[in-house]
Amino acid sequence: FSAMNIGLGIGQVLAGSIWAIFHILIILLQAFIFMMLTLVYLGQAHESH
Repeated sequence: FSAMNIGLGIGQVLAGSIWAIFHILIILLQAFIFMMLTLVYLGQAHESH
């Protein structure tokens, strides 16, 4: 192993970790938005009756 190979390996692991965290954040954000829209919709439906 050379220093360059180790550096590339660390870079790939870092990039993969950041990508995974990014995906988790997007999923959480979508879940939050969907939950809020559902609550707003239920609230409006409840008010109209």
